[in-house]
Amino acid sequence: MIDLHYWPTPNGKKVTILLEELGMPYKIVPVNIGRGDQFKDAFLEMNPNHRMPVMVDTEPTRRRQADRDLRVSAIMMYIAEKAGKFIRRTSAPNTK
Repeated sequence: MIDLHYWPTPNGKKVTILLEELGMPYKIVPVNIGRGDQFKDAFLEMNPNHRMPVMVDTEPTRRRQADRDLRVSAIMMYIAEKAGKFIRRTSAPNTK
C-alpha cells in the first residue's frame, strides 16, 4: 500500500493521476499547507525539506533508498517500476 502525504497541488495531482491509471491501491494522508502541516514535526521526520508530496510504500517490492528522500519525479519512477507499466524496460534499438 502506498501512503501519499498530499495536498491537491500540481505535483501531488501528478502522482495521484499515475496511481489511478495504474489501479494501484493508495491512501491519501492530507497535509494542509494552508495550516502549515508541512512544517510540523511528524511531516519533517519524513521530509526535512518540507516538500510535498511524500510517499511511504508500506509494501516495497525491494529494498530501496528511504522513501522520504524521493522527489516527485522519483516517486513517479518508483511507482511505474513497481507496477511494471509506463516505463521502458529495454533500451531503444540501434538505428543507423
